[in-house]
Amino acid sequence: MPRTLEVFREIASFCDQVTDGRRIEARALLENLPAWPDGPDQDGARLLRALGRLLDSVEEREAKLTDLIAELAALRGDQESRAEKLTRENSELRAGLHGGFKQAAAMTSNPAMRLVFKQASRIASVQAPVLITGETGAGKGLVSRYIHYAGVRAKFPLVELNCAAIPASLLESELFGIEKGVASGVHERMGHFESASGGTLFLDEIGDMPLECQAKILKAIESESITRVGGRKPLPVDVRLISATHRNLEEACGKGEFRQDLFYRLQVIHIHIPPLRERREDILPLADHFLRAAAARYGLTFPAFAPESLRLLGSYAWPGNVRELEHEVERAILLAAGPVIQPEDFSRRLAASSSLLLAGAAKAAGTAQARSTGNLAGKLHSHPDLLQNIIRRMAAYSFKGAPFEVSAVREYGASVFAGAALPSLLEVERELVRRALTDCKGNKTHAAQRLGLSREGLRKKLKRLEMR
Repeated sequence: MPRTLEVFREIASFCDQVTDGRRIEARALLENLPAWPDGPDQDGARLLRALGRLLDSVEEREAKLTDLIAELAALRGDQESRAEKLTRENSELRAGLHGGFKQAAAMTSNPAMRLVFKQASRIASVQAPVLITGETGAGKGLVSRYIHYAGVRAKFPLVELNCAAIPASLLESELFGIEKGVASGVHERMGHFESASGGTLFLDEIGDMPLECQAKILKAIESESITRVGGRKPLPVDVRLISATHRNLEEACGKGEFRQDLFYRLQVIHIHIPPLRERREDILPLADHFLRAAAARYGLTFPAFAPESLRLLGSYAWPGNVRELEHEVERAILLAAGPVIQPEDFSRRLAASSSLLLAGAAKAAGTAQARSTGNLAGKLHSHPDLLQNIIRRMAAYSFKGAPFEVSAVREYGASVFAGAALPSLLEVERELVRRALTDCKGNKTHAAQRLGLSREGLRKKLKRLEMR
């Protein structure tokens, strides 16, 4: 019996050594283990073989574990290297974006736009909400990105949401997120406020946001927290809010279409972007920039504008602003038959504008030589600058319906050149707008399109012309 206890003690010691990882000592102990005293020899042999297999299994697992640890260490090093590379590339990309926006800011020579970018630089690192107004396509998104990438939040996300493109029933969940189980098949999802945490949330066309969402936006701004759809617990958010709209929010507040308290909260800092037709000195530099960018994007030989094309670009009214200019240049470079972009390479809208400009200039010049100084032709002959001004004003009305445009100008021109009293530009504008509304049966949207204006632009023109 004492011999049996001794064997058990040796086995227990063997197990302790294996557990502690002392495999060399365990193997030596196994080799010197005394024979099993009370049983047949085969029992002792089986016990030794079992303990040996146990030790072999432990050593094999230890070897595999060592290899696995080495592989994990190599994988972790590779991941850290890739993460460092992504961080560096991300920083370089953000710096490149900032540099690109600075280049765009330096491209303008218009005093109003220079003031816009100067204001944007000053407010880039402050928390206050910013409201950017201007016509569609004027560059509100560009200015919002300039503000983000020029400030301290540049290393955090810039999240953009077009409020007019999201149905009212989905806008709240897009903004604030939604909890799991709110409806069948609905999973938990973060909203744009949470996604932009630490960075900037850009709400484009906020003037088209439903009133019920406006109240929740106001609450989120004031409390710096949001509550998901179906949730109960407020979630803190750190977001810099930039909003943009083409609408007149003051008038919308007067009509009850926009919350006045939200309007005052959004326009702590207000930046207005003038339309492209009011900064014509920027048209040709922008066209050249878009031409180079499109040529690089499509791998094309860098073309050039014909002189007639430059005059056409400079005289067109650009109701779609910078966005329309970019699309026109991109279209022209893809459809141009040669290395020089001609006027016919542009869309029909620009071609119609070019025809009207040339016809009006030729007729005015011919009449100026034939008439005396007592009528319109004489005044044009005596004041060449007046002719250029009239041509520019006529070219600003780029109608989509060329027959209307030509007939309206022809009829007015016939009465003027026949010796009638010289009308003022306000009278000419009033007559053209009246004809557009008559032909479109009072539909202001269609009339605005025909006049080459936005609906908001037509509304302002009607107010200025006292035609309400």
